[in-house]
Amino acid sequence: MIVLTGEILIDLIGHNKDARSTLAFTGILGGSALNTASILARVGAPTRFVGEVGQDFLGDWAIARIAERKIETRFIRQLAGVPTPLSVAEVDTEGEAQFSFYRAFGETRFNPDSAAMARAKWFHFGSLSAFDPRNSPGIENLLEIAREYDVLVSFDPNLHARPNEAYWEQLRRYMPYVSVLKASLDDARFLFPNAGNDPKILLEHLVELGAPVTVLTLGAAGAMAAFRTRMMQVPAVRVSVSDTIGAGDAFTAGLIYGMLKQEIGSRMELLSWDGTQLPVILASSNHLAAITCTVEGASPPEQPLNAWWERFG
Repeated sequence: MIVLTGEILIDLIGHNKDARSTLAFTGILGGSALNTASILARVGAPTRFVGEVGQDFLGDWAIARIAERKIETRFIRQLAGVPTPLSVAEVDTEGEAQFSFYRAFGETRFNPDSAAMARAKWFHFGSLSAFDPRNSPGIENLLEIAREYDVLVSFDPNLHARPNEAYWEQLRRYMPYVSVLKASLDDARFLFPNAGNDPKILLEHLVELGAPVTVLTLGAAGAMAAFRTRMMQVPAVRVSVSDTIGAGDAFTAGLIYGMLKQEIGSRMELLSWDGTQLPVILASSNHLAAITCTVEGASPPEQPLNAWWERFG
């Protein structure tokens, strides 16, 4: 069982560059970790999501759609008196999106049921919501359970701005639990603004955070990784880009799927892994990210996804 936690959002996606008197948006299910969970479930991985939505029609709609994706939903709570969070994405002519987020959970604490970690083989978390003071104690409780049962943990910063000192303090609390760190080039630049733009140097800074496996995605330039004393880079897959929404989340799904196929069952086994298949895992993750870019939104098209599964599954 792969257990993931993070925000459940309604993504409102627009192409309004030349809009005058009105704006038009299409609403889809979103949230970084949920996008990753959706792809993992589509390729047959037992998947459970831990999260919250409002007790409103959008929350009802979100839970129904999540269940349709074959993701276990019994650890998703509906909170009374608050609306389901929204993100508004405006996509430019290059397929890049700018986001605005609207959240109103207030002082309610995220208090996940520890039973959510039952039978877990992997735990994934990340994004800015993991650094909200209302969420972090609950996430740390899940991480403690992961540590107790030697469950592998992955983390994706998914930053949209330079972090403050409170972020860094929480990050330092999270990192001892993390076995696989996956960050984008933008994440690394936000985290280390004085390190320049050389991906190798940025990857070296990420490695210093302490995860045994550290991955840096480079967009059209592919991906890099560091494991033990080795660094490696694999190229991207060239496609015609509709938008880049969810590409990083798809990459994360490919990374988790590929790592689990190595039958690495614990952090100790990860430390003793020879890593020879890591370039293959990176290549398959790049491929999955690329096919996600061929359509609007974070859901890769059915036929290319099935072809990916047949090739790498």
